[in-house]
Amino acid sequence: MKRKLFSAILVVALSLSLFATAAYASNGYQSGDVPIGSSNEVLMVGTVMPSVMSVTMPTYVPFHVSRTIEGDNKVISPRITMTNNSSVPVNLDVVYTSVDLSKLPGTSWAIGPTVAANEIAIGFQPETLFDQMPTTLAQTMWLQANTQQNTTVMSLEAYGNGTMYVVGALGAGVPENSTFSVIPTFVVRQAQ
Repeated sequence: MKRKLFSAILVVALSLSLFATAAYASNGYQSGDVPIGSSNEVLMVGTVMPSVMSVTMPTYVPFHVSRTIEGDNKVISPRITMTNNSSVPVNLDVVYTSVDLSKLPGTSWAIGPTVAANEIAIGFQPETLFDQMPTTLAQTMWLQANTQQNTTVMSLEAYGNGTMYVVGALGAGVPENSTFSVIPTFVVRQAQ
């Protein structure tokens, strides 16, 4: 049934095309002429195909914070490698960060790099030297605690990779030998 319907539509389309060509030729136009005007409108229909975006990233990243670490960055973090499996470039954005400091009494969150005695600040920094933790806090994208944010932490080319580290600052009065959790929510968006 579908084949007969398709054949009928094809015959009607070809007939209309031949009729339009004959009418065009009878008006005295030559084969190379293109008529312009309101009576010769052409309907053009475009289709936007959605891109499938896929990014591989770790679901768990342990890190350690200590005042004894040399340099401004007080965090030891593994390399965090992100892989874009998509045919389009993408941005990785943090839209919300859940922070639980309940096991660090008297400690509050800061948006670095400067922290007070009882504050802690955590963020992400792109890798600048292969396989080396950052020692400074320059180029850090700081995480905001328990609030909406829209921070691009990495841009990846199509089928590209990128690496970053967790970095942070720690105030002199923050208790050590305790744990806290930082859970950023990532959104993958097609880069413009």
